[in-house]
Parts: sequence; C-alpha cells; structure tokens
Amino acid sequence: MPRVMCVHFPHWSLQRIAQQQPELRGRAFALTRPIAGKGSKIIACSRLADQHGVRPGMMVAEALATLPTLTCVDEDPDADRAVLIQLAEWSQRFSPIVGLEDAVAPTCLLIDVTGGAACFGGEDALLRRAEAEYRASGWIAQIALADTIGAAWALAACGLALAERHASAKPQAALPVHALRLSAPTLALLAQLGIERIEQLTALPRAQIAERFGPEVGRRLDQMCGRVAEVITPIHGQPDAVASWLFDDPIERHEIMLKVLDRLLERLQTILEQRHCGTRLVECVLELDGAETQRFECSLSRPARLASYLIPLMRLKLEPIRVMAPVRAMCVRAVVLERLPEEQPSLFDQEANETELARLLDSLTSRLGKEAVTTVRFVADPQPELACRFEPAAHRSSLPFSRSPLASGDIHRPLQLFTRPTPLQVIATAPEGRPQRFHHAGTEQVVTRCQGPERIETGWWRAADIQRDYYLVETTDGTRWWIFQRLDDGRWFLHGCFD
Repeated sequence: MPRVMCVHFPHWSLQRIAQQQPELRGRAFALTRPIAGKGSKIIACSRLADQHGVRPGMMVAEALATLPTLTCVDEDPDADRAVLIQLAEWSQRFSPIVGLEDAVAPTCLLIDVTGGAACFGGEDALLRRAEAEYRASGWIAQIALADTIGAAWALAACGLALAERHASAKPQAALPVHALRLSAPTLALLAQLGIERIEQLTALPRAQIAERFGPEVGRRLDQMCGRVAEVITPIHGQPDAVASWLFDDPIERHEIMLKVLDRLLERLQTILEQRHCGTRLVECVLELDGAETQRFECSLSRPARLASYLIPLMRLKLEPIRVMAPVRAMCVRAVVLERLPEEQPSLFDQEANETELARLLDSLTSRLGKEAVTTVRFVADPQPELACRFEPAAHRSSLPFSRSPLASGDIHRPLQLFTRPTPLQVIATAPEGRPQRFHHAGTEQVVTRCQGPERIETGWWRAADIQRDYYLVETTDGTRWWIFQRLDDGRWFLHGCFD
C-alpha cells in the first residue's frame, strides 16, 4: 500500500515573505493585491497585524488608518511557487519523489515515502524528524502521513499527523469539508446547506451529491478514500549526487569504514566536477545489518567538492561514532548543491586566505558543532545594538571577508559594544551640550577630547522610535568612550569603548 507524506505550510505567502525579508519579523505586515480602479486590498496579514485589527478583505487605506505602522507587501505568486520548488528539492532528503500539490497557488508538498520510513526508524520517527528539520530551517509546517494524497492532505491541512494503514476514510470523517480540497463556490454552497463535516457528506446518497454539487465533491471523496488514484508529479531536477559502497560481508572495523569513506568522497568529487557544482552539506549513511540505519552529516561554510578538503572533515564526524551493528553498505550524498565557477590562477592571495579561513571554520564546526562556531552578520539597522547579529558560520552564504556596511571608515564604531546601554551620570556639559565630566564605576572621568554629536534615529514605523546624540569622547587616562544622550528625556548612557 502506498504511503504519502503531505507537508502543509500555513499562511505560505506570509512565511515566504518573512523568510526573504527577516526585517519584517516582529513587525505587523500584510499581503496586498491590487483591485482595478479601487486601489489595493489586504488578502493576508501577520498575527501582529491581526491583533491590531487588520483583517483580510480590508482596503489598504482602511488598514493603514487602523494601524499606521502596518507594512504592506504586494503578493508575488511566482516567488511563492519558486521558493516552494526550492523547498521541494531540499525535501528530497526524505524521498526522491517529491512534488507540489495540484493547485493554482500550491502551499503543500507531497512526498512518496512508500517503503522509506524504515530508513528513519518508522513513520512516527520520520514525522518527528521532518517536523524538526523544517522548524530548524525557519518554516512552520503541518505534516501528515496516510495511504492517499487526499487523506494526507486533509490531515495536514487540519493539523493532524498520522492515519493508520488501510484506514484512509475513518480519521477524516469528522474533519471539516474544506479538508476535501473543494473550490470556494462549492464550499460556500455547502455552508449554506449547513454541511460542515465530511461525515455529513458521506451520509448522503451518492446520486444526490452528484446532482446537487456536480462531479467535484464525489471525485474528491473517492480520491481521499483511494477509489480514484492520484499520482505525485515529481519536480524535475538532477538526480542525487550520491556515491555508494556495498560490502561483500558486513564489516565492523572502523579503519575499513574510514578507507571506504575516503573512496566515496573521491567518487563524489568526480560527480560534482562533472556538474560544475560544489556542496554545502554532505551526508553519510551507514546501512546496518539487522539494525536501524545510522547517519551523520557535515555542514560547510562555503561550497566545496575536493575530496582532499572533505575527507578530514568527514573523518572527524565518523571517528567518534559507535556503530550499533555490522555495516552492510555506505553511501555519501551531496545534499545542497551550488554551481562553482571554473577555477583560474590569481595574482593575489585573498582567495587562498578565504579558502584557508573556510577550512578552519569547517574543521572547528566538525569538532565543536554548528552553534559553537559563529560569525557576525551586519544588518542595515541604524540602531547600533541591532546592527549586527551572531549566526553559525556554516549558515553564511559568504565568508566575512565581504565588505560590511561599517567598513567604509567614515563611521566610527567601537569594537566593544555593550548589548544594553549603561546609564551614565554626566555632571558637566559645555554650553552646546557636549559632555565634559561624568561618573563611571565610582570614579570621575574628565573629557579631554570630544567628537560629535552624531544623530541616530530609527524609523517612525517602529513601536518605540529611537532618537539619540552620540559622542566619541577621550578622557585623561587615554580611554575612549562612546556615549549618547537620549533626546526624549535628556538621560545619558555609555554604549561602548574603543580599544
């Protein structure tokens, strides 16, 4: 019996926008659609916007009157579909057969996991792993497993998880009729007749259903129950970059596994060279004799394909693993592929330096884990404490050699910036407002040099806008401080120190 996993992304367009525009997270925003001759209307809104009274169907002018700080983003169905296809390609880690639901504006992935759940420790384990991996990537997903596409879709859309084999009709009977993938006019007609649940439909004579609602309802019921077959149309992509090794007899010696791992990575290099690609994520699967499959993976800070680069990193991952049973087969797979430019000699050594830095980061990440090795990502935010964030080095799209927003030299910022500004007692100021003396840590500091003010303001759309005058001051002991005065109440704060 086939088994289908459906991955439903609630409020898909909003999720996609929040992923591509992270500055919108924590802010009220809405999706808009132009109406000929009438402006634009709201078709979806974030939870924060909803809490402030914004509703789908409102005209944008009305929504802005309700919530002036609302950010409006035009809908982009092409971008929605393109990102969902990218997610489908990423989801091939669960099965090679992954497709989009058959809809004008798809919000679900369909994955054929027939016979494949055992590789993940069973269906419950597969569901847990899939949910965890989507969540770790920043997506909210409702995932369900059933015998048919229709049954899996119905369960996922309603936030349920698992249907027992050969029981596709039973778990769905109490679900609302929108779980049948019906058109909006049909759903409206059912609502007028007071039909809210699938079991109310199935209690009606079949001929009466066809006469009253047309063929759509009967077809969807049959698809859900398996009486009418549906197939997943897989996304069209290149076959996996995989190298595998089948042992004549199961082996237990670690040194043999390490040698085979080296061979497999050399084969993988050849495959990637033929495609002119590198990879950011390499996975190794150990198929065991009479036990569950074991696997490990290695994330890279930049695309790579050379076996000489990958071998020491993957060995670091394999060496400490305690294999639970003899190994029948091994395979390595490049999970995330990126096209690499053809290599050519360089007159300067910046590229070599970047390669060495990437090697160091990847080695540290393999030993210590992703979260232990971080780098700084600059953010275009005028508020200094929000202008940079730490993130795992393996997640960076490029190494920190790239020019940052603060690299021009025109803006002076302290290397030591406090997470929260510290209140400061300024006891003397010049007539124009510059600080002359202040208390810090129980001692009085006398200012000998002062640069500023530098006015920093945040946008009006923030709930609490920031207005500050910053000064770079040097005291008699040679220490350079970065302090500011808050304009709304005149209070002073210490925000950082220059080394």
